[in-house]
Amino acid sequence: MARTSKKGLEYFPMDIDIFSDIKIRKLIKYQGGKAISIYALLLCNIYKNGYYIEWDEELPFICSELTGFDEAYVLEVIKTCLSLGLFSKDLFDAEGVLTSKGIQERYSRICIQCRRVCKITDYSLLAQQAPRQPRNHRQANNQPKKETDKQDTPPRYEPYSLTLDQEIEKLKADECWLDQLQVLHSMKIELLRNSLDDFRVQCVADGKERGHQSLADAKQHFNSWLRIVNRKKTEKDDNSKSKGRNQRRGNVLSPDEPKTYGDTF
Repeated sequence: MARTSKKGLEYFPMDIDIFSDIKIRKLIKYQGGKAISIYALLLCNIYKNGYYIEWDEELPFICSELTGFDEAYVLEVIKTCLSLGLFSKDLFDAEGVLTSKGIQERYSRICIQCRRVCKITDYSLLAQQAPRQPRNHRQANNQPKKETDKQDTPPRYEPYSLTLDQEIEKLKADECWLDQLQVLHSMKIELLRNSLDDFRVQCVADGKERGHQSLADAKQHFNSWLRIVNRKKTEKDDNSKSKGRNQRRGNVLSPDEPKTYGDTF
């Protein structure tokens, strides 16, 4: 009986010059060093299943749970990886699949080294590199030149450039995110929008007039700032209540008031 061929890998190599790759360097510049953790986790999930994974709405949550980063930040990293060409954006937009030509080449090479059957048929990006049939020189000169195929060229990534004021306006308009904060902090949306104005003042005082590294970074900063503000407010209210109770107890019998106990006890 033939053995069932295993599709996923048990390991995959990581080049020692990975941080010399221009795409990786841009990923770190645009999303910070922690983005590498998310990219490596996605690679592990891809090679565990073969050479691609299909997009799942739960994927950002899974990555967030395993790395400790916010889901919004995970999504920003994935979008950046697609824009930089670390994953094929054309294939993702068309089929909802995360993979790349480099991933498929590496998967094929490992299977050959392990003497395993390697079939890259679904979502193959390797077929695009098949050699062209040689043509007659005269025939080639008579035919008009075709435009260069731009499918393998990743779209140019635009660096994040929002100012602080633009960030605040976008955060105020993000109804889905505000709904999540409303539940998390037990605050009405209008009060959250007012808090964003206070947050802007605090950012200016901290020297962040030019904004954050990304919109996800701004959301994470505001969430942390609001948690601290609410905690301090709660502590202040508790101290005021405690002070009021102590004053009321003191009014029952003032220390300077003469004490009359009567003739008997």
